[in-house]
Amino acid sequence: MQNHHQQPDLIVYEYPLNERMRTFLRLEFLFDQYRFGAAGESAWHTRSAVAALLDVMALLTRSDIRSELQKELDRVGSNLKNLQAQPQVDGDVLQPILDEGKQLAQQLREAPTGMPSVVASNEFLSTIEQRAGILGGTCAFDLAGFHLWLESPAATRQAQLATWHSGFALIDQGTAYILRLLRGSADPVEKVAHGGSFQAMLDRSTRYQLLRVLLPKAQGCYPEISGSKHFCNIRFLEQPEQGERPQQVSEDVSFTLEQCVI
Repeated sequence: MQNHHQQPDLIVYEYPLNERMRTFLRLEFLFDQYRFGAAGESAWHTRSAVAALLDVMALLTRSDIRSELQKELDRVGSNLKNLQAQPQVDGDVLQPILDEGKQLAQQLREAPTGMPSVVASNEFLSTIEQRAGILGGTCAFDLAGFHLWLESPAATRQAQLATWHSGFALIDQGTAYILRLLRGSADPVEKVAHGGSFQAMLDRSTRYQLLRVLLPKAQGCYPEISGSKHFCNIRFLEQPEQGERPQQVSEDVSFTLEQCVI
């Protein structure tokens, strides 16, 4: 669950309704972590960026993300094209969005398959990756070469990180494009969870992909969301003391619900 482009006094909780969106949200999270680490100058910032890239690499080896992204870009492009044909839609406004998605899909089709060459046979990254699975396994005495590199000038490390990230740039951009459109697709609806509980049937003719719950930070509770493409269930929980089991709130909770689909 992430919070993107929100008002300062709100927290956004997101719940993906299919495996493809689950993967895209995880990728976005990792690329955001990478950007945070790459922008900093300390060794700890760089460690965070490297860890994020290693997780992206692991995700890519477990599923055919490039193919999934291409399919989603093609599907979204087709739906937007149909939308553009509607008389009430301003086609000129939609055209740049269509062009952006078409270009990304084309670039993905033309890009080499498999792990990006800038990281595929990188012994330095492979060594870090092997140790990363061990608790505390990347500390200085385990990886002296990594420790040396982390002590190099920040500009040197940032340039190297940018080179590694360049191999994933299309996946980063494609994921961001899909999620940006998806988040912008919904009309916010004000809802009330009576006694901290809310259930709703979702329109069966619409294949919703993402649910978003917007709550004021001052509310002091968070949603536990579950559901499928036809149904959603939300319980609002509070944690009286850190370390204790969360409890469902007893009072009514007002929140904003967004059901996203392209």
